[in-house]
Amino acid sequence: MVWQMIFSSELLAQDKYWVFFGDKPNARAAADRFARDAARSDGKSTQEYLIANGVLNQRAIARRSKTLSSSKVVSASDFPVHVPYLDSLESIGLTVDGTSRWFNAAVVRADSERLAVIKRFPFVEAVRKVVVHSSPIEPLNRTRASVAPFAKTSVLYQPGDSSFYGYSYAQYELSGIPEVHSLGIDGNGVLIGMLDTGFRYETHDALKNIVVVGEHDFIQNDSITENQVGDTPDQDEHGTSTLSVIGGYSPGNIVGAAYGAGFMLAKTELIYPDPGDVDYKSEEDNWVEGIEWMEARGADVVSSSVAYNIFVDSLTGAVDSAESYFWSRGDFNGRTSIASLAATRAAELGVVVVQAMGNEGNGDGVVGTMDVPADADSIISVGAVDWNGILTSFSSTGPTNDGRIKPDLVADGSSDYVACVPGPDTYEYVSGTSLSTPITAGAAALILSVRPDFTPLQVINLLKSTAVQVTDPKFEEWTSVYPNDFYGWGIVNAWNAIKSLGLVGSDNFTFWRTNSYLYFGIRVYSAHGIDLTLSKAFYSSDGTNYSSGPLLQTDTLGQLAFRVPPENFPAINFYFSLVDSEGNQVYAPYYGPTAPFKVTKPWELYLEQSKQDFVLFNNYPNPFNSQTHITFALESAASVSIDVYDILGRKIRTINAGYLGSGYHPEFTWDGRSDDGQHAASGIYFVRVVVDGSAKVVKVLYLK
Repeated sequence: MVWQMIFSSELLAQDKYWVFFGDKPNARAAADRFARDAARSDGKSTQEYLIANGVLNQRAIARRSKTLSSSKVVSASDFPVHVPYLDSLESIGLTVDGTSRWFNAAVVRADSERLAVIKRFPFVEAVRKVVVHSSPIEPLNRTRASVAPFAKTSVLYQPGDSSFYGYSYAQYELSGIPEVHSLGIDGNGVLIGMLDTGFRYETHDALKNIVVVGEHDFIQNDSITENQVGDTPDQDEHGTSTLSVIGGYSPGNIVGAAYGAGFMLAKTELIYPDPGDVDYKSEEDNWVEGIEWMEARGADVVSSSVAYNIFVDSLTGAVDSAESYFWSRGDFNGRTSIASLAATRAAELGVVVVQAMGNEGNGDGVVGTMDVPADADSIISVGAVDWNGILTSFSSTGPTNDGRIKPDLVADGSSDYVACVPGPDTYEYVSGTSLSTPITAGAAALILSVRPDFTPLQVINLLKSTAVQVTDPKFEEWTSVYPNDFYGWGIVNAWNAIKSLGLVGSDNFTFWRTNSYLYFGIRVYSAHGIDLTLSKAFYSSDGTNYSSGPLLQTDTLGQLAFRVPPENFPAINFYFSLVDSEGNQVYAPYYGPTAPFKVTKPWELYLEQSKQDFVLFNNYPNPFNSQTHITFALESAASVSIDVYDILGRKIRTINAGYLGSGYHPEFTWDGRSDDGQHAASGIYFVRVVVDGSAKVVKVLYLK
């Protein structure tokens, strides 16, 4: 369908409907055969058939296996809707806008005459109206940043430091995100799905380097999630902001909670081009299709900052009471809304679903004010607090109609610093549960990056058990006991969650070369101290035959490393076996020999990951008192200057000014002296490396 036709008089005279089918011919029998581990006639099991036909991928199968028995990993709900049924609908002049495998349904547009025909089809079980909705998750108090972004040439690239996050630091610090980042844990290996209005990521400095493994526009049915013909100017505004909170990476401006993760982007929420109506509007069917699409392609976490309650007529704008969701009618029970049912189904299949509560205001602890699908069971519903940890006045509260506590957790959603359109360097302050939600989803991703074996329930329970509880003077009666229907289990805290695991190795590594050895290091947290006599590194040049070696404590806090002669390892696979003083053992990366770290020509690996012309590694040792190594890698030959500045911005030493070849450069050091040979005073200094005009900075601490 051509997009402009959506607003034609013919189509506006039609309503959208879910058409639910009574069966999926042949799907049940095929699923049962898989349960018995039987083979299909073409020699493929049902699982292999679904993978081969693009219905599921292997990543989704592996994630499901964490929560489901082998006989239930695949079911009839995974099979597509029966195509002949769709053909029958189209034969009477209907256009099928979308389908749902889980609910065995199609979404069509129909007038009253065709609707009567649909209901007479023998394979149609039920018909349900899909109506336009005024979304309550519209950002509040949007204020364009009054200060210019930090100049990239002066940014300090040190995860965990407040300067690393720029003006976004406070929103993450409340939830312990910087402490986790300082361990080298950034969400690496986790796939996060985002359901929102659209995403302008390719042209924004904070988003252009994120890893997007898939994107789909469920409104225009294409793969473009940024604005295109037919969209209102602010269509992709909301999604761009929420994406930056979880995945942004512009050190000194904003660094997202799980900036090392991969992303799937679903454009599901339509902002109608009506000059008299500035509300966000959305359609619940797109949300359902979006989460099904993400689950089938292996998403580990889904973050949704859109929600539903009051629906309106597509022509008149009048409230459609019959189709809207009302707490007084008992609709917020996790079973009435199709989006809530879809969220619960995704959780059953192993996805950590993180959903905004809504901006409907605080309730009284008796009557809930949430939106759907925040009422869904087995998901994380998120409210909003301010920088001081006090519940905002707009944050929706529980309970659900069936008496469950909501929200589950809260995070900073007051004046959060976000990237905004048009870019490439535009930022603003925004409030809403739309922002507290991706922070919480990021915390879940950080846990999964070091414990990929965790089920959604384990992630949820860990975050709940380590949340920070506060006493709120406004709700003293309610917050004297946790959990409660205002704060849930408390303020999410990723650092508390990581520490409670007891022994953790980072999901990233660093490397450097000194003298005749290559060193590979990771950051480690241990509640009981590492036993270096039992902890080892295992490494292999062919990925099969592993040797072991001792681990060394480096000069960097919490870092362990091993070393190998570089000439013997043009490529290397390796993992760490960590043992603490209590005898607890864990691999880093978590699956060890079955999924080790891999390096082929290390500088090329890092250049590929960073998508940049050069990479500046952390100096080592740091702090130092004799000399520190300054290492970097160049994609191609370039003019390179290396200078040292003091904390006042005065240049005190030039280390290099000239042309260097491509590759890894470990040969530069700083001995703590100025250009005139005098020892500098003890303190913080900045080493600035400029490659063909592009600059990066690391912070060093010199101790005489």
